[in-house]
Amino acid sequence: MKKPLKFWDLVALEIGMTIGAGIFVYMPIAYKSAGVGTIVAFIFAFLPMAIIMINVMLLGSTLPTTGGTFKYGAFLFSPKVAFLGLWAYLFGAFVGLFPLNALALASYMKGIWDGISVLPVALIILAFFFVVNLLGLKMASIVEIVFVALLFVAIAIYTVPGMSKIDSRNLEGLFSKGLGSMVYASALLTFTFAGSNAVIELGGEVENPRRNLPLSVLLSLSIVLVCYLLMAIVSFGVGKEIMINGNLNDVASNYLNGFLFYVFAFGGPILAIATTINATYMWGTRSLLALCRLRVFPSKLGLVNRRGTPWVLLTIIWLLSSIMLLSVGESGLNLFAAFASIGGIAVIVPTMFAVFRLKKSETLRKMAPAIVRRKLFIFIPILGV
Repeated sequence: MKKPLKFWDLVALEIGMTIGAGIFVYMPIAYKSAGVGTIVAFIFAFLPMAIIMINVMLLGSTLPTTGGTFKYGAFLFSPKVAFLGLWAYLFGAFVGLFPLNALALASYMKGIWDGISVLPVALIILAFFFVVNLLGLKMASIVEIVFVALLFVAIAIYTVPGMSKIDSRNLEGLFSKGLGSMVYASALLTFTFAGSNAVIELGGEVENPRRNLPLSVLLSLSIVLVCYLLMAIVSFGVGKEIMINGNLNDVASNYLNGFLFYVFAFGGPILAIATTINATYMWGTRSLLALCRLRVFPSKLGLVNRRGTPWVLLTIIWLLSSIMLLSVGESGLNLFAAFASIGGIAVIVPTMFAVFRLKKSETLRKMAPAIVRRKLFIFIPILGV
């Protein structure tokens, strides 16, 4: 396959997959538990996910391949466990993550344009990003870079003016809610750092993956952490009382007016969700494509067009997601969320166990980054598990 993904394509993809609806949904919930201690909880949530991502990227840089989510677990750990994990992952994406994000995006859009109907708009959103990805990975990557750039503009509009409106008294008592509340908030916020692991699905289409995969993940996760901390400090410092029953748009309305408010309302939550949908389409076909090439599925399902897009698989994903959305409707938000979270957890397990093989196999040890050959390396996959 072609290798159209360069370093900054990966960074945009990883940020787009990571900053999604979660930060706008989970931060107010975490605040109700940990108060301003949610700021510290973000750091605690970042650490385990960073360890998991380091493990995943060690595999990706050692054995870059298309469909790595399945291949690493299958060939380095257990084919049966990897196969079950992959199906849970893909099931969670197709009938959970896609309809969930499309519905959430349409709901946010309705908050700006009250006259729209949520379900038809959600279906149009799925169709739009399907067409974008049908035009090729490079086109989808360009759209992702543009959307992520606009997302950063929206975050800057929220945080920079908000800094001058912070009341320092609102940020006192970081640990006043107790350790239990902090742990709960950290566990909840861990999901806001998930998503970057999806790039191992595209390892065979990455330029210089040995360098670009690990470096891009380290950079993107660090950028995401800084963005989250700035947004949390502004949200709690400006709107401590508002955050109890409100959201980030309610906080922003205290110091943003007119055009700037609408730029944040549109460019913040709406583009955050849009980048996640686009990125999920980008990686969603790759493990299925690997299974087609291994003859587990009929090879004709893995046909690619002249732009390198596995168009049959992409079409199936779009149709399944749209049918699920039509079948369950607007009331299915909680159901979609449950499916999405289950899939995300299931696929990580075989991948984490596969990392142990990097140390045990002499051939893989020679191919892997230098850190694998250090004595203390074994603690990295142990912590990941």
